[in-house]
Amino acid sequence: MDQAVDPRLQLSAPGARARTWLLALCIILPIVAAMFGVAIPVLRGQPLDLIAGNLALTLAITFAGAVLACFVLWRVMAWFMDRRSLVLAPGLLEVRSSFYRCRMPLADMKLDQARVVDLDEHTELKTTIKTNGFSIPGFHSGWFLLRNRRRTFVAIADGRRKLWVPGSGRHDLLLEPVDPAALLARLRELAAGSTRS
Repeated sequence: MDQAVDPRLQLSAPGARARTWLLALCIILPIVAAMFGVAIPVLRGQPLDLIAGNLALTLAITFAGAVLACFVLWRVMAWFMDRRSLVLAPGLLEVRSSFYRCRMPLADMKLDQARVVDLDEHTELKTTIKTNGFSIPGFHSGWFLLRNRRRTFVAIADGRRKLWVPGSGRHDLLLEPVDPAALLARLRELAAGSTRS
């Protein structure tokens, strides 16, 4: 399998919006919840199980533990969010995005119907139900049902232009390469070459 060397064919990187949401969900929200979990009983005067009988030590260890756990979670999730690749091989397209991978033979792609779309104009291609995926505002990765009721492997970030490739088999593809038109042209070129052979 040859890695697509043309950077225009690779998947787009997650944007600032997705990274901000990831930070908020993995670090800020859990730390605030942990602080409230300790502060509310203290403010109500309820007894706490203190470490060495010291409230300050208990609060410091709780806060430090929450920060450490949240930071590790955030780093792992950020690493997976940045894990993306698109590999073109003779007769096959392999897409990796976060935790997920999809291989689709070129013969299963309806490339004559594939097109570059703006999801604001083609709302039937927006994701509705996440069947097995990772999704935050500005980033979707994995298996989804679209509004058109088709099971689809999705690897999109926050850009406007996506590549929709319907499949003749069990699923479609909705991808966001750096240049969707260039990827579609390359897929059509490879498919034409494989039918001539």
